[in-house]
Amino acid sequence: MKIQEHSLMDPNIQESPFAYYDALLEQAPVYFMPQINAFVISKYKDIQYVVAHPEVWSIDMRTLPAAQLIKYPAAQKILEDEGFPRDTKFTTDPPAHTNYRVAVRNAFSPARVKGLADFVQTAVDSLIDDMRGKSECEFMKQFCWWLPMRVITQLLGVPYEDAGLIKHWSDVWVEPLTYGLTEEREIVVAREEVALQQYLLKHLDEKRRNPGADVLTDMLNARTADGDPLPLSEIVGLSEHLIVGGHETATSALGAGMAILAQNPDIAAELRADPSLVENFVEEVLRTESPSQGFFRIAVQDYEMRGVKIPKGAMVHIRFAAANRDPEQFDNPAKFDLHRTNGKTHLAFSQGVHHCIGSPYARLELNTAFRSLLAAFDDIRLAPGHETLSHVPGLSLRTLKAVHISYRTRAH
Repeated sequence: MKIQEHSLMDPNIQESPFAYYDALLEQAPVYFMPQINAFVISKYKDIQYVVAHPEVWSIDMRTLPAAQLIKYPAAQKILEDEGFPRDTKFTTDPPAHTNYRVAVRNAFSPARVKGLADFVQTAVDSLIDDMRGKSECEFMKQFCWWLPMRVITQLLGVPYEDAGLIKHWSDVWVEPLTYGLTEEREIVVAREEVALQQYLLKHLDEKRRNPGADVLTDMLNARTADGDPLPLSEIVGLSEHLIVGGHETATSALGAGMAILAQNPDIAAELRADPSLVENFVEEVLRTESPSQGFFRIAVQDYEMRGVKIPKGAMVHIRFAAANRDPEQFDNPAKFDLHRTNGKTHLAFSQGVHHCIGSPYARLELNTAFRSLLAAFDDIRLAPGHETLSHVPGLSLRTLKAVHISYRTRAH
């Protein structure tokens, strides 16, 4: 495959990118891709360097017109006039970025994650109970959507009854990450984002009157390094980011993992025989399917990487999913290996200061879910007539549209 004849914007490549990743890694690990106006970096060690040096590769691209997720002035005006411009402070660089991580660190502390384990198990058990007595389901809609939503609503301190609405807003929020919206659709996205912001403002007002042990209360109580409270616009932006990040990765990985089990009964049998391997299974799902395929940075200075000159101000696209299949980091990278010793070194959650803050919760959800699903059901297969899987198109994210499965409930 010649990399110049395709791009990461090609629908066929987005559906099945792995041969293209191999070509990038072999032919041009640093490659200027005109279709996205960015240098694509695909090698594991190179991406490690980029994320470790935000002073060279900035995540803060708010001043770069080509990188704006909301591009059309009409959509931007809706956010400015009726809500807040899209501006999540997690996509800033140190030292400013540190303020925002500190604002939510209590909610993501090891103690808080451990304390949610029983809640997650109860949520998983409830969703499994809804699957019992049936022989088929569409697993994304039946299970994957709702487990992360139960956790997110619990963390934020908002009613689970609103999960359907919050999921809708989250799905709409990520649409600009396809980098292919029309002006008409972007205006719809902006109006929906304003609705989400208004919802958050209402609950933040309630948290002022009735504080709770939740993220919204944590952010209201947070202070910057100068001792100032976080502005409301920034709290709303952080909350939007947490909702989307908490939903998208776990939902995608749950669907991908179930598809792998349904297509590979030998893997399911090995996991039932040795449930301790579920943790390795989860890491391999994250490595091989990478819900977050890649994101942008901007070069703060001129830099040369592997003989390619990247000028100051250029956009760089770090392709985590390609790095997760780099043979210099992972032996036989295309193989799904339950006994891989370094599987957890994958970049599905990035690394460095912008490592996904919610990754401990995602891992808790995924491990609890697959351990319990394998104990509850046998003979998991793709349902007849639904053997062909397809993904939601997009540059940055990878999520299955549907996973129709058949299964048999195991005797208690």
